[in-house]
Amino acid sequence: MDLHVSVKPETLFEFNLPILGTFHFTNSFLTMLIVMVGLILGGWYLARRATMVPTHSQSVFEMMVEFMLGIVEAAAGERIGRRIFPLVGGLFIFILFANYAGLLPGVGTVGHKETEEQVEARVASTALVQADIEEDHGEEVLVPWFRSPSADLNMTLAMSILVVFIVQVVGVMAHGVGGRIKHMADPWWIFPIEVVGELARIISLGFRLFGNIFAGEVLVAVMIAFGVAAFGILAPLTTVFLFFEVLIGFIQALVFAILTVIYIALAAAGHGDGEEAHAH
Repeated sequence: MDLHVSVKPETLFEFNLPILGTFHFTNSFLTMLIVMVGLILGGWYLARRATMVPTHSQSVFEMMVEFMLGIVEAAAGERIGRRIFPLVGGLFIFILFANYAGLLPGVGTVGHKETEEQVEARVASTALVQADIEEDHGEEVLVPWFRSPSADLNMTLAMSILVVFIVQVVGVMAHGVGGRIKHMADPWWIFPIEVVGELARIISLGFRLFGNIFAGEVLVAVMIAFGVAAFGILAPLTTVFLFFEVLIGFIQALVFAILTVIYIALAAAGHGDGEEAHAH
């Protein structure tokens, strides 16, 4: 069983956009759209069927909401926590289901095969691509139709940039532009360090989520291939790694959400009635 591991998402098709240039519709983008549509439809269904005596599905959703609300309020205080909860809760739920999407049957394994000539004609050639084509000329490569959005560095970095941008907005709203700068420059000589630290949060959030999810999917694929190569004798053992990735997916979504709360609480610290002191 041959394994094809690609760090970057595979392009399913591409088209040109005015001014913006070429848009690459990737398999991770397709999976992200499916996850988003599923969450929207699921939320609409639960909202329409919500009752005073909750059903089983409603109870599970309410437990998840209460769990996240308790964490947010404990970290940022009740006043700020309730204001930022829609953002943090939305990030947690989206990342959680995006992580679990990579564990569904068919994700990463269902697709179509292309030769290097087709890849060269469809994808803008680079020195690295040319080297791969020359080395593996004539071989077919599986292009999966689906890939976990969290296993795409573009997606995780985009969410990280969004979080850091919101942190700055919250800091300016709480202290004003001058107050935000003063908050980062107390004492004045640490201001450059604070700026670097804010930028480092983008790298930290994005690469942590991407690295853990991508490495987990590769691990599961390798163990499944190893089990198949052993004539299926060790195949049942791969279930252990699937359960392990379920746990990792939950932990990574929770870590991303908690760090978002902490960053926002720190940016708003010192504003209001002092409830934000819980962030420390």
